[in-house]
Amino acid sequence: MAVSIEVKEPAILRPRSALRHFDFARYPVPVRLAPFVDHFWTVVWDLPAGQTYDARLLTYASVNLSVTNSEADVTGVVRRRYERHLEGSGYAVGARFRPACFRPWIGWSVSLLTDAHRPIAAVLGRETDELARAVAPAGLERRVELLTDFLTSEVPAPDPTAARLADVVETVAATSSLTRVGAVAALAGTSVRSLQRDFAEYVGASPKWVIQRCRLQDVAARAAGGEPVDWAALALELGFADQAHLTRAFTAAVGVPPATYARQDLETADR
Repeated sequence: MAVSIEVKEPAILRPRSALRHFDFARYPVPVRLAPFVDHFWTVVWDLPAGQTYDARLLTYASVNLSVTNSEADVTGVVRRRYERHLEGSGYAVGARFRPACFRPWIGWSVSLLTDAHRPIAAVLGRETDELARAVAPAGLERRVELLTDFLTSEVPAPDPTAARLADVVETVAATSSLTRVGAVAALAGTSVRSLQRDFAEYVGASPKWVIQRCRLQDVAARAAGGEPVDWAALALELGFADQAHLTRAFTAAVGVPPATYARQDLETADR
């Protein structure tokens, strides 16, 4: 059963406007894939002739494997803002892997996928032509079933390091007070240097980047909440040196300052 996305979903930028241009839903994973995959997702769009939309996301520290109307790819951790140009009609079905948990599927450093898109066939060594042909005419839930079957046909052995690091990253995402690499290393029961090495191998991004991305997603969620925000207080709450530091980091990631982002999201909600 699908789970519709909430408007405060921090990965989707300007969610009120975005969700008028495409439909997004999440789906649970079977027990066999649960150690590796966070959830399945689908996107469908059907834009009027001559209309386009640039979907923008502030992505998670995760690898995504997806089949769309034009490609079957693995997308590594995207450290910049992710953008997808939509026009006409199309679809995507994907699996968002838990942080660090794509590493057992490939056996090599996830950093080699960072900021990159590569064909599933090149990454996993498995042809996807039959999968893509089956997905194209299928309904949403059937697309998820097909991708589930594709993944469950070759599941790797459990990897304790991947599971431990996934728990660490998920705790960082859920705990706004975790703002320093040293604190995350203590949580992981390791040194800062070892944590950095493990994150490069398994997560595909540095601990510092993961922490800041999680806190910027907190900012995006607060900005899209529709309530006034004390940006100076929020900056201190989330571990930024001051409001100017938060503004610079958010602007670099999203393209506009947080106050502007909040105003633009509210303006699009009224249209």
